[in-house]
Amino acid sequence: MNNFCLSTVLDCYALFEKMCAKIETRYVKKWVGNWIIATAIIHTLFAFIVFKDTWKTIISNGLFNTVGDDAKIAGVVFFFLWGFLFFAFGFTIKYLEKHNIPLPKVIGFGLLINAIIALIFVPESGFWLLLPPSIFILYGRNK
Repeated sequence: MNNFCLSTVLDCYALFEKMCAKIETRYVKKWVGNWIIATAIIHTLFAFIVFKDTWKTIISNGLFNTVGDDAKIAGVVFFFLWGFLFFAFGFTIKYLEKHNIPLPKVIGFGLLINAIIALIFVPESGFWLLLPPSIFILYGRNK
């Protein structure tokens, strides 16, 4: 990455950080964590069911260092890992909900931006499942 790109990324990050500092927090009802966990489970199952032939290749190659330069295998592995990451994120949200800890609105903002960008690239995907929790986190009421 050249200096211009690195500088641009750092500038964007600094701007995002300033925006996040100004965004207030809000309590959320207790369905968002469960929604994200359910989405993660569906995502992970989908990774195994739809890409079962790729998983057979991965397993037959011995798992270790099987991605290499194969873009399809890399995509399936990252798809699978995204499900696990989202699973942990869902449990984090669930913990915050359980203990009535304010959830930063930046989480809703991040989910919404992620969903919009992803839906532009892949409209026929499950990224629409991010819209309800992101909108609720941003605009929902705790009543």
